[in-house]
Amino acid sequence: MRYISIEPEKTFMKVSSFYSDEADLGTDAVTVYKLDDTAAARIKDWQDHGYTTHFMTSLSWGNFSDYLNGKYDGKQHWDEAQKDYTGAYVLHGLSSPYMVPTLGFTDYISTTLSGLIDLGIRVIFLEEPVFFTKSGYSDAFKTEWEIFYGSPWQDPRLTEDAQFKASKLKAFLMRRCVVNICTRLKYYAKTKYNCQIKIYSVVNGFINYSQRNLITPGRDLASRPQIDGFAARISAENAKTPVVFNGRREERVFESAYIEYGIIQALSESSGKEMIFVNSPADSKPKPDWDEMRINYEKILTASLLYPDTAKYEVCADPERIFGKKEKFAKTKAPPESYKTLLLTVINALRRMKQGKTDENDLKKTVGVFMSDTAMFQRQYPDKNGYSFAYADSIEEFSCFYGLSLPLMLNGIHIRPLILENLTNPSDGLHGCAVAVLSYEFMKPLSPAYHHVLASWVRNGGTLVYVGEDSDSFNKTNEWWSHCGCSFATPAGHLFDTLGISARVKALRRKNTVLSRTPTFGIYDVGKGCVAVIDANPAKCAQDKAFADILVRSVSAAAGRCGTEIEKSSLLRLDRGPYRILAALKAENTENIPIVGNYINLMTENLEYQTLVVAEPGSYWFLYDIDAAEEGKTTIIACSAYTEELISDNTVFSFYAKAPQGAKCCCRLLLADDAEIVVNGKKTEFTREKNTVFFTFPGGENKIEVFYNQTDK
Repeated sequence: MRYISIEPEKTFMKVSSFYSDEADLGTDAVTVYKLDDTAAARIKDWQDHGYTTHFMTSLSWGNFSDYLNGKYDGKQHWDEAQKDYTGAYVLHGLSSPYMVPTLGFTDYISTTLSGLIDLGIRVIFLEEPVFFTKSGYSDAFKTEWEIFYGSPWQDPRLTEDAQFKASKLKAFLMRRCVVNICTRLKYYAKTKYNCQIKIYSVVNGFINYSQRNLITPGRDLASRPQIDGFAARISAENAKTPVVFNGRREERVFESAYIEYGIIQALSESSGKEMIFVNSPADSKPKPDWDEMRINYEKILTASLLYPDTAKYEVCADPERIFGKKEKFAKTKAPPESYKTLLLTVINALRRMKQGKTDENDLKKTVGVFMSDTAMFQRQYPDKNGYSFAYADSIEEFSCFYGLSLPLMLNGIHIRPLILENLTNPSDGLHGCAVAVLSYEFMKPLSPAYHHVLASWVRNGGTLVYVGEDSDSFNKTNEWWSHCGCSFATPAGHLFDTLGISARVKALRRKNTVLSRTPTFGIYDVGKGCVAVIDANPAKCAQDKAFADILVRSVSAAAGRCGTEIEKSSLLRLDRGPYRILAALKAENTENIPIVGNYINLMTENLEYQTLVVAEPGSYWFLYDIDAAEEGKTTIIACSAYTEELISDNTVFSFYAKAPQGAKCCCRLLLADDAEIVVNGKKTEFTREKNTVFFTFPGGENKIEVFYNQTDK
């Protein structure tokens, strides 16, 4: 029987199967996945083996045949399946349609999920509440349009206004669905069992959703009290989507993951919601390249660890795929034993690791880059060429956003994603940043109130850098800026009016020409702060190094004008107690960075002891700093097994270690004195380095005992 910890849950694994020894990773809880006829039996099986069980189900797609075909309420509901303009269903896989989240569908999901509460489930994850931008043609959606807008449905492909309206409605419907489900399930749990349950939304990242033409409620959902938190699933498959920097289109897995985690973290910071970061050690390829997966896993893991406010992690999905017996996955190449050991080491390190601390001075040195939910609203343009400027493919590559972020990040300027909708939050929507970068070429402000907050911040000493030339045709949508009488009849125009710089921006734009390879820019004092305006589409900052250089120089110059010094470093670092997380970016003009100390490298299968860490560009590190540990006290530095029932006195230090059968486990202890190490009653060999010892043992259940040779211990 597994020992149940009374400590807060920090690690989770997602399982689709029944319990097995190979899948027993010793996490604080398991999340049973998929709602089907075996769900109840699988939940009970994991509970019987001592695990706290949660549940996850897809919300937009799944096995909804009972509902679609009339078994649930005697009515067919295929009119509620998402359709594209050709009338074809939008499918997940071969047969499962994505659903329009109508009130009837919400009733069905709520009723179905209430049975989980009867099984003892107290935490539920609603996976991917998404709506495709290409959909919006089903009868159910047309009905929702007429109710929401009070006017006949419009084809979203015909005008920017229709597309924007359709996207706003899709986000509203998804938010309504999630909030209603949360309300009903929580009411059911309270009235029937007098208990509180938690419900999380699982999202794959807002940039990735934008790139894949998906819409999900972000800040709007985070502001609702019915939702308890988010799980950010940033997979290598999504982070590998190529992006453009200096005109080169290539994968930038770490940078993409770091920004994605940051955007979702901003939801938690502004709303107080709980946050879980998902680390995926394997993707869904039938023939995986495990060497590539390990490289990408280390990048994504490091990106997630660099955000100090999160210390909860889903560490593995379908662990049997990695740790299971070969005969179960005959067509799948087995991962190397070294990768298994590494994963087990990291998983158990995350159980011990605490949250980091955010230094307010460090926040002031970062540059905020704004993102908005509305970036997902304008992914399809009536004009097939999209923007009128030269870089037509920048829409698919999301270069407008990456043009704002990558030139800064890869020139050593530390960035921090900001959410535009957070500006009206009573807390600090700018999170202490002294400099922020904004563009409305790929997103739009849903309220003019944002500009009053920004203007107040600038007048009190903030630095705002605006990049844009009003070339985005979504400026023509029939939204608030079309009726506010601002100088340019665009969101940027209202911002410039609020800042009092419209006349100067007009003069700036008259100096620009369509063929100019160098953008026109100006820096204007506003109160104690200043505003820099770069009259160019931000996608050009991704496509053209000359424009990227202008952005970097403008940020530094404008910040310096307000007395803020922008420090440049290609090394990202965070300390979490004795743990050190480092990322050396492949930035412009970077060199190796030597770091001297006494470290254990947790991303090596042999837990290597290192006195010199050379942070080469493109290297990522998860280290244990021996010098930060409590001197003279025997401590588990790292162990590739779940450890419990630790006993320590003057004569012995002992604990139980459990890992999947067949795994190779390693352990490094902080141990200053001479001692004997015994595994399951047998003395084992070990090596000593500095004041640590290293030894290995097989997977399964093991009792580790350290007998001190010094009687005065």
